[in-house]
Amino acid sequence: MRKLLLILCCFSFFNCFFNNENENISVDPVFSRYNPIVLTTTEFENSILLQDKKSVEEASKIYIIDDFIFINDKRTGFHIFDNSNPSNPIQKKFLKAPGATDIAIRNNVLYINQATDLVVLTFDFNALTAVVNKRVKNVFPPLQAPNGEWFYEEGKVVVNWIQK
Repeated sequence: MRKLLLILCCFSFFNCFFNNENENISVDPVFSRYNPIVLTTTEFENSILLQDKKSVEEASKIYIIDDFIFINDKRTGFHIFDNSNPSNPIQKKFLKAPGATDIAIRNNVLYINQATDLVVLTFDFNALTAVVNKRVKNVFPPLQAPNGEWFYEEGKVVVNWIQK
């Protein structure tokens, strides 16, 4: 009896793979809960800009150097505050850097991880100006969605993911 049961189970199992009747059955696609925000490679490489101040939307890491505070607005850039009076920090500029999540500063040089690239800028703290000196491509892995999904398209860079 056990042999017969085992043979029936095996037949049923293999029939799932070799049954041609079900060839035209379509399966509903699985839809993601996140949409990637992408830039073309050219847009991405030219996206770092010093802009007028704007409101903080999703504060992340904070970096303090001398009388300045840099607050990362997650994956959009950095808010720059004058902190010469710690009881009253004054927002000065926004350094737009889509995909950026972290910054390090040494000797007026900013090192930004911008999505997949490491970007090196010279920053003038007196005039509040920045010049991109170098971009080291593909230092960091591509940004994944919070649920682990990936997006890849030749000539495009994911700078953020938004929930649908």
